[in-house]
Amino acid sequence: MNTTGLEVCPRVFLSGVMGQEIISNFDFRSPNLKSKIVNRKSQTSLLLTAYCLLFTALYGCAISHGVYHKVEEGQTLWRIAKAYEVDIQDVAEFNDITDMTQIQEGQMLFIPGSWRVLKVEPYRPPGSGDTKIAPKKNAGKKRSLTSKHKPFSEESEGRIIVEKWRFSWPVKGAIISYFGVRNGKKHDGIDIAAATGTPVKAAHDGEVMFSNDSLRGYGYTIILKHKDGFFTVYAHNEVNLVKVGDTVKRGAIIAKLGDSGNASGPHLHFEVRKDRKPRNPLFFLP
Repeated sequence: MNTTGLEVCPRVFLSGVMGQEIISNFDFRSPNLKSKIVNRKSQTSLLLTAYCLLFTALYGCAISHGVYHKVEEGQTLWRIAKAYEVDIQDVAEFNDITDMTQIQEGQMLFIPGSWRVLKVEPYRPPGSGDTKIAPKKNAGKKRSLTSKHKPFSEESEGRIIVEKWRFSWPVKGAIISYFGVRNGKKHDGIDIAAATGTPVKAAHDGEVMFSNDSLRGYGYTIILKHKDGFFTVYAHNEVNLVKVGDTVKRGAIIAKLGDSGNASGPHLHFEVRKDRKPRNPLFFLP
């Protein structure tokens, strides 16, 4: 990324070149925005705010590193997430786990945001004989037998949120790449293969925040803003059929599928973002 930009959003360094590309194509004649532009100063502020929104919607708060943890006997998803101090929801979504009981001994779990593999204490039910005699610190003094593990009722802390009702499929086709880490690279969405020209539909009611081909690598891209802080991204389109400021209904055709940008073949790159954070689309699709 160009290092000559301006830092106008928290934790995000903005490229001056890409910023101009997005800002120049953002339609500030939209009725929703026109009333807010009263002078050059407010217009400049709004330009930066719009760029900040669009840029962070795609790249803000993305997790860029992690480690693989091999599940050992007695380890639960809750214990693993707690040991690494990460959100159990993040671990679940990066590893396509919708049920906390799905993990198995020997399974490799990607732990987002971690730098090193940690030891995770296994769970053993009370009365399983998992007791130890603590080492003596002073000769002649004895310490009582203690159990180091919590009762099972406390192991159920945390839950995985799956909202299959929230969005509908934007296109019918085969998933050729999933969310998470694929071939050592982070993938913030899913890729759905279909024939060129296949209608791409809005996953839910929303407002068009971006519609252009200026995001490097994404080709013709559409970003929709939805309620509850959600955004959806539709990339590699052959052609976009909506413009900035349009409001669309769930199921409305917004583009035609293609292979624009950095795409090896015709497919839709589809992302779901919540408060700037990439989420696993399969947790929100029926």
